[in-house]
Amino acid sequence: MASDLLHLARAGKEYGTCPPDELAARLAAGEVLATDHYWRPGMKAWALVAALLAPRPPLPFVRPVDKASNFLDDLFSRESKVKGLQLLWDQLAASPREGLVTEAAISAITQQVGYDVRKRCQDELKQWYRQALASYLADRLFLPQEKVNLDNLARTFGFDAVTTLALHRAEFESYYAVGAMTCLMRAGTPEEKAQQLEVLAREVPLPSAVVADVKLRAFKTYFGDLYKQNIVREDDENLLDPSIARELRRMANVHGLDLAAALPELSAQVAQSAQLWQLYKAPLTPITSDRELGSEPCYWERQVELYQNKRVTVRRSYGGFGSSIKIFGSLRYRVGSYDVQRQTEDQVVQVDAGRLLFLAQRAVFDGQLKNMNFKYTKVVDIVSYTNAVVVSRDSGPDLIFMFTAGPAEAAVILRRLVRQAKG
Repeated sequence: MASDLLHLARAGKEYGTCPPDELAARLAAGEVLATDHYWRPGMKAWALVAALLAPRPPLPFVRPVDKASNFLDDLFSRESKVKGLQLLWDQLAASPREGLVTEAAISAITQQVGYDVRKRCQDELKQWYRQALASYLADRLFLPQEKVNLDNLARTFGFDAVTTLALHRAEFESYYAVGAMTCLMRAGTPEEKAQQLEVLAREVPLPSAVVADVKLRAFKTYFGDLYKQNIVREDDENLLDPSIARELRRMANVHGLDLAAALPELSAQVAQSAQLWQLYKAPLTPITSDRELGSEPCYWERQVELYQNKRVTVRRSYGGFGSSIKIFGSLRYRVGSYDVQRQTEDQVVQVDAGRLLFLAQRAVFDGQLKNMNFKYTKVVDIVSYTNAVVVSRDSGPDLIFMFTAGPAEAAVILRRLVRQAKG
């Protein structure tokens, strides 16, 4: 695939691509310079070509140094742990296939040292595996051959799938997460980025469910950042151009992602911000109402509950120690003090429920108990909450309209009408 290629750059400018196995030949022919830089999906940044072609050590972990056998080794007539590790290291170093030692060779080591090297030296072999993994990922370029080599090591060391995954899961999750974000942030079309992510997912030795989870976290960050970069703030509201909202959804679809299903919270923010953009930017459209409104057009109508701040008086009782003593039958003698005081405090209380309508020049509340209206020229402030809109006027108490859906929409339309009324 084209996305398997190495991307090449010279003097800070990308100039072409090259298959990894052709790089040495092109370097010898002078088409590629050692001072050029290369990049491939999975890498966090560009790196020197010379570093990629530098000879690797025969094994990414060193041969153990000699150590005498201990008392138990002598007692059971066996070699030391170090001897078994040395023999296995020698087999790995001489193997024509990196990281792979045959079962016959493992059996021969067992016969020579007097124990199963895989079982007795399991901790050391796990450490070797981790060192090999660190070596392969040091350049942020995990090549297909390195994946084969790592698989070979797991087979040689006798690791099952569960053990292998536990040893390298965290490292490859981090490798994939960084690589995925790097691919997404690079210049290019969504289709090109999707291809690069496919390469990355194919090469990391992780279960598909784990890859999907890490990929989703990367998408959440990426699309969340795109959303924040494109929103416009107006009246403390987030507005998003509907064409950008559509493009975000299209980009997600290219990556096989349904934004609403996979990232519902972000999708809801995108949808609301796009709707608010329309409400702020598009002409207001009159709606039909069953109320008798004359010739004045109506732009918004909803069932609401009307609340107001009311000063209410409450009774508070205060007293010291008190007791009751039975004298005879139901007759009791009470001792102690009892005092009742009145206090006033502000409370938000419901005063009515009904329909709220926004007309061209005024708002109308058609309640169950009373009707009222106020002109937009009298409005001095509008504050929206998740479940309410609070309207402050130049006289009279604040009007608090409570409803469960559409407060932001109502606040936007009301602000626009107030601005128009005030010129």
